[in-house]
Amino acid sequence: MTKEYTLSVDCCSAWTTLGLAEGETVRGEINIDAGKNQSALLTELLQHFLKAFSLTPENLSLFSVVTGPGSFTGIKVGIAFVSFLAWAGGKSIVPLSSLECMAYQKIKRKGGLAASVLWGGGGKIYGSLFQGEGDGLPPVHILRSGSYTPEAFLAAFSMTKLRHQDVFWLTDAPERVAPLFPSFADSFEKIIPTGSATVELTRRHKDEALFASDIHAEYFRDPDLG
Repeated sequence: MTKEYTLSVDCCSAWTTLGLAEGETVRGEINIDAGKNQSALLTELLQHFLKAFSLTPENLSLFSVVTGPGSFTGIKVGIAFVSFLAWAGGKSIVPLSSLECMAYQKIKRKGGLAASVLWGGGGKIYGSLFQGEGDGLPPVHILRSGSYTPEAFLAAFSMTKLRHQDVFWLTDAPERVAPLFPSFADSFEKIIPTGSATVELTRRHKDEALFASDIHAEYFRDPDLG
């Protein structure tokens, strides 16, 4: 029986992550704060990563890429890199949201409510609210993912009738995001993306795989904002 290997790539923040799964089992990950060196490092990182498992890109059956929101340049780098690999091998790609990946990392096991909030610049944030059932199930959207002012996000959150105390408030940059929500700034928890969580979530969304030509960035804003 041919083994099915899945590779995930996330370049949406300063962190670059790679995740590898064999079937439904996570085999390994690379998580590195590459900053602006993502495009220069990705190829070599992948080669060393796959070599550790005696694999080549030809052995990969499915890919995923985090399509945003996040760093404009990082999103472009990740999509271009994964699209080429998938196109060259005739394989499909699962597009993932950085907001869902963040929530999944926190609530994938025990469930709960998670608000993912990314700093967007210009006084805005990218945000969404998720409900997780635990047991590795994908989280469900409660609040639309999008670009918000802090006031607009809190207004949308208030419509859910939830208390902020009942929610995990997650962010990539608490030093930037927390001051935008002064009434509960101490509630924010920093989440660093990991390849293991991303590739695990990929397997949960494998039925949503697309051709490389159908993968598009999710900026939620104009490229020059922030």
